[in-house]
Amino acid sequence: MIALQVSGPAPALGYSFNHINLGDSTEKLMAQFGGLFHVGPSGLEKTELWTYHPWPFSFEVQADRVTSIRISDPTIQ
Repeated sequence: MIALQVSGPAPALGYSFNHINLGDSTEKLMAQFGGLFHVGPSGLEKTELWTYHPWPFSFEVQADRVTSIRISDPTIQ
């Protein structure tokens, strides 16, 4: 699998995904993608992993802000 992930508390110029950038609110995230499919722990303290299965992207959220955007291609080994 190949993946691209950007993480951090502030926007990463040129690395937004479908109008969502680091630091955006969960309200904006839900307005863009609708209701999420699954929320679980991310492995980081006080951080949730929002996934939109079957689509190959996810977001980490901390304090109602996007702190990570991950896009993967599971077809490439």
